[in-house]
Amino acid sequence: MEHGDDGGYQEDPILLPQSTHSLLFTEPIGSIPFGYAFGIVILSLVSLLLALVNNLDAGTPGNPLGVPVQVDTSVRIAQYFGLLMEEEIPSSFYLLQMIPKYSLKRKLPRIKYWRFVSSAVLRLVMGYVFILNMFLVVAQGTGVLDIFYDVLALQFLQVIDDIAFRLAKISTFGKRLKWATNKKIFLLEFDRMPFSSRKKMSVFLKSLYVLNLSSMVGGMFWVTYQQMSGSLHCNSVFVTFPEDVWQDALVETPSGEIEHKVLMYSYFNGVYKRNGTYEGLPIYTEQSKVTGESYRITTGAEIKYCKSEGAWVFMHKHIRKSNEDDNTQLSMIFSPSLDRGQYGQVSLVSVFEFPNKTFFSGSVTLPPFLLSCGAGSSKQSGSFSALCDECSDISQCNFHGQCMNGKCICTNDKYFGNHCEHKMPCRKLRGDLGDIWSIRTFDALSWNPNDGKGLIIAYDRPTYKYESGLRSLSQNDTALLVYTGSRWFVMTFVGILNQTAEFRREYARDFHAFWNSAYTSMTQFVSDPSTDSSPIAVDFYNITDRGPRYGPLGQLTPLSSPRGSGYFECDDD
Repeated sequence: MEHGDDGGYQEDPILLPQSTHSLLFTEPIGSIPFGYAFGIVILSLVSLLLALVNNLDAGTPGNPLGVPVQVDTSVRIAQYFGLLMEEEIPSSFYLLQMIPKYSLKRKLPRIKYWRFVSSAVLRLVMGYVFILNMFLVVAQGTGVLDIFYDVLALQFLQVIDDIAFRLAKISTFGKRLKWATNKKIFLLEFDRMPFSSRKKMSVFLKSLYVLNLSSMVGGMFWVTYQQMSGSLHCNSVFVTFPEDVWQDALVETPSGEIEHKVLMYSYFNGVYKRNGTYEGLPIYTEQSKVTGESYRITTGAEIKYCKSEGAWVFMHKHIRKSNEDDNTQLSMIFSPSLDRGQYGQVSLVSVFEFPNKTFFSGSVTLPPFLLSCGAGSSKQSGSFSALCDECSDISQCNFHGQCMNGKCICTNDKYFGNHCEHKMPCRKLRGDLGDIWSIRTFDALSWNPNDGKGLIIAYDRPTYKYESGLRSLSQNDTALLVYTGSRWFVMTFVGILNQTAEFRREYARDFHAFWNSAYTSMTQFVSDPSTDSSPIAVDFYNITDRGPRYGPLGQLTPLSSPRGSGYFECDDD
């Protein structure tokens, strides 16, 4: 309909779509054009289903859609734009609206209406498979161009029928297909129904489009919320720092004074749990080395994302690099500082993935990493690992336990550990000097949770109490063999038995090798670095002298000979 020369408009004529879908009802079943059209439909549908299966494979138990844990703002905007690129479903309903049964019968009496409807329904099904694919592709996108390229690739699968029709029309696949695609019925204009007759269908089409779009936008809102709240990150991670030593760490005491202390980064190994967010990304806070829960008195370290460096950093508010500025707390950058444009080029050699800004699951050897966030910094080097401290099936419990609520419950009494990875240790040790050590249990501490015979674990390793054979201890003292993150220390706790049982319980719950000053005169023996679950077959040394002329652990005299023979052996009956 035209309305004047200037402000008028003319609607497009109503024609059969020039698509192989049309050949499904214009050509006889069993004919070459029908088989050609049916083959194109199968090709398109199978391709879309394969893409859907592949996209769903990216999911994990805690993240079924496989969406990145975090994306940049530009990517988030592109995700919402990508949701608008769909036209197959509206096209299918438009045909059913504009070409009713009586109109098709009047213009093309030989065509079966049920075949016409079946073709439209088939396009509708493919449209919904496309929508599912598009939502997953957009939600999983980590780059603006990646999103648009992936959506365009999906659209190619959706328009294969149109491309195949045009190729057949120019005689690419023979005369029979050329005749079928150049029939006059594709130029036949159908009568436009009165507006009153198509009003309900028009409202239905608009409602359906809005419903589809709202569903996808609603789903994307949920994805965005999950990302911005940090919910897609691990709830807890097990962190292992390198065997590096900072000999002059500036530590703020509870009274506000500054002291110089020797800091071994491995003292801070252990479980870090998600505790709030910073700039939309989670903050991981250090947990008790004994209970795995939050410290009651000790202030735990933190791992959080530093936007100015484009990296995850480790920091503690009571450890400084300088006593002249309160803002120079200890801060180690684990992932290299990169420009935004470089994110897509970073491999898993980095400690943390980009652009997902998520922890790398595994152990890597780092290039020199920086100390501090956005300030002058010194450099350290070493290996670092951050593993998601959660499970989703028994394989992640090493088949020695059950995965319950994301945690491994060891059902095999021969194994222990966060993932049931450690063999149950000997309950009694004998040293080369005849000293006897017994494993420490909750009963021995007068601390009875549920299992009085349960092991007291520190840094994911058992602890042992000195019994006899080496030297006599005062009745109020006790000596313990404790793992401190990378080494075993033999420490004497002078006068500890004079303290109340409540004090000893709290001391054990809050034990931290750094904050409880493990490297002081209380430590007489120290082992080689070890990741084993027990001190058996590990060399030990006597700290015979301390001072600036020696290494950070002092003058070390081997307790066993030859080296590599270990100091302790199992003395279980």
